Amino acid sequence: MSLALQGRRLWVTRPQAQADPLCDLLQQAGATPVRVPLLQILPPEDPQVLHAALARLGDYAVAIAISPSALDSVFAQLGEQAWPADVPLAVVGPGSARRARELGLRDEQIICPATQFDSEGLLAEAAFAPEVIQGQRVLILRGNGGREVLAQTLIARGAQVDIVSAYRRLPPQLDAATLARLLDAGCDGIIVSSSEAAAYLFTQSGAALVQRLQSMQYFTPHPRIAAVLAHHGASRHVLTEAGDQGIVNTLCRHFNRTP
Repeated sequence: MSLALQGRRLWVTRPQAQADPLCDLLQQAGATPVRVPLLQILPPEDPQVLHAALARLGDYAVAIAISPSALDSVFAQLGEQAWPADVPLAVVGPGSARRARELGLRDEQIICPATQFDSEGLLAEAAFAPEVIQGQRVLILRGNGGREVLAQTLIARGAQVDIVSAYRRLPPQLDAATLARLLDAGCDGIIVSSSEAAAYLFTQSGAALVQRLQSMQYFTPHPRIAAVLAHHGASRHVLTEAGDQGIVNTLCRHFNRTP
């Protein structure tokens, strides 16, 4: 894969704090990553709610962190407090699993789907089977808003679910003129890892810029994100493998195949 992406300028649209690992891999493959954060990650509106939930972590049979942002916020709040050894932490993808390990959790404490990296994949894990989760307390740590399928399904299976906002997602601090200048500098592809970010890219731009964005090549790890892009008129999108290395592998194959 060495320098397989030489000369390619690729937008990385993750929040600023989460972009480094993917940017590093892209650079190792010869690409020029351009950081274009399409989400702002801020503390929750009421941090005391999160603080209170973490103070009683031992009361839960399992906790679920929806994203790396949730993990970062939670462990920043924990400070010197250790994660309870007997409380598994469930995450929905390899990026979050890697981040959980970096934050000190052991593999045996982490629940992560092997293939389908979303709420439905997590719900298929043995720990969330109806006969296992019924009557158990579950803590969901997420951003403001988000899909409800995870909480709704767990409640239907008999679990007692507490949902706590660990952080807030806000639109990017990017204007149309800045995006236009970045496009003028050259862009071979836009990597989008969030449905919300995909929507912001188009809703925060003027009509003329939207037309340019619709013609761009997109790379995304989930069909749901591709559907949002398609809804906004972007027809050129490639589904990637999961995880940062999977994204880079897909990019290498794509650009080696495409003149």
